Amino acid sequence: MLDKRRLPTIGSSSCHLIFVLALTFTGCVFFSYHNAYQVFTVLPANVMNNPGYFLIPPGNSTEYSPPYTTSELEIGDETTLIDLKSFRFTMNHDMCNNTQPLLLMMIHSSPKNLQKRNVIRETWGRRSSLVTTLFLVGWSEEYKVELEEEDMKYGDLIQGNFLDAYRNMTYKHVMALKWATYHCASAKYILKLDDDVFVHVPAVLDFLKHHLSPWGARRLILCDPLTAKVKRSYRSKWRVSPREYPRRHYPVYCAGWGILYSPDTAFLLYREAQKEPYFWIDDVHITGTIAGKLNLTQVSLHSLVLTKEEKEYMLNDSAFFKEFLFGPPNLTENEIRALHSIVSRG
Repeated sequence: MLDKRRLPTIGSSSCHLIFVLALTFTGCVFFSYHNAYQVFTVLPANVMNNPGYFLIPPGNSTEYSPPYTTSELEIGDETTLIDLKSFRFTMNHDMCNNTQPLLLMMIHSSPKNLQKRNVIRETWGRRSSLVTTLFLVGWSEEYKVELEEEDMKYGDLIQGNFLDAYRNMTYKHVMALKWATYHCASAKYILKLDDDVFVHVPAVLDFLKHHLSPWGARRLILCDPLTAKVKRSYRSKWRVSPREYPRRHYPVYCAGWGILYSPDTAFLLYREAQKEPYFWIDDVHITGTIAGKLNLTQVSLHSLVLTKEEKEYMLNDSAFFKEFLFGPPNLTENEIRALHSIVSRG
């Protein structure tokens, strides 16, 4: 990835994670600092001008209605993907039909990564009444037959008719947002993932139900926020020309390996991405540039992600354990299995 510098972590070392939340009851706004396990103070409404996102309280009518309708999209949107005017899903499944999953996990994968997908299916990616899991791929002539056989067996692939290529990552990201918009508006949360990460799903579900809201949220982007200077060197695979991106620094954006969206955020990002010129670094484009235009704020989950050092300690020392939601990115299949075995032991 890019040469990145993490943003300063909010809060003190005694806190796992700090959010600013806005809950509206009878016209009054209450702001709360949360860590992953408890509410420890309540602040007056004038402490923060921009609360970032809203949690849906019980009994709110918003709980029962989708945050958007596809009628808000432009005519012809369903067959358009940014600048592709004849888009279609070549593999598709109505996984959310007549259900309201708490969590929709959309895992970006390369057609060749069957082994990685199978490891996820065997470990943290198992479907349940609360969790819908899908893998997103682009078109591949080389793996066409293998993907068809895989989808016949598992029924969990979503494929678009664009070439699965390095510089087409933004198509895949926006395709994920499109699928969620059209086919799973009932999901309470949407988790965009890469296929080389580990998700502690029971801990994530507990976090959503007890430390966010089981009824959902609005305007939520929860991720590991980053800053980076634009690469101009011809030796860098992340080189971007001044014509592609004239500024010297990217806006604050999310590390793309794991991003938690509320469904209205996914819709807003999707609708705006359909109007914007294509830019191939999807993390920067969608969670940085477009999110900024929509005044959406990234909230850091950095302290609930295992560092590489903590991962090594956990894998090599049975006495060491840290509460976490996500393992670090770029894990091997064996590391994913090992982390799954550790958390499965309780």
